[in-house]
Amino acid sequence: MWLPAAANAFSILIMVGFFRAMPRELIEAARIDGVGNLRMLWYIVLPLSRPILGVVALLSIIAAWKDYLWPSLVLANSEVQPISVALPLVGKTTDLSIFLAALFIATIIPVLLFVVFQKQILSGVGATSGLKD
Repeated sequence: MWLPAAANAFSILIMVGFFRAMPRELIEAARIDGVGNLRMLWYIVLPLSRPILGVVALLSIIAAWKDYLWPSLVLANSEVQPISVALPLVGKTTDLSIFLAALFIATIIPVLLFVVFQKQILSGVGATSGLKD
């Protein structure tokens, strides 16, 4: 459900910036040691790119959480649709206080995701922009 959202231009731009800032000395040293491409990817590049992969995953999940059109087209069963698809229906049939409570609940999850993963998000975005911790 959230995987197509990860292939947007912003995510690709962030990842390209991160990979360009990655130290080339590590890759050159691995080449001198005779490490192949797959092993270099698995043991050097992926462990170093964990922060940016986490940032892209979280941004994609939050974008998919807020999305309305894609979940309403793909998920026909209303039991598995996210709250963003159900909010317009709740707004039409219930009282304003219940609708505002549902909006608040829909806002809590992205905020909690950001608070929990704040260090990883800021370190991943900071590494792409050239900022140091």
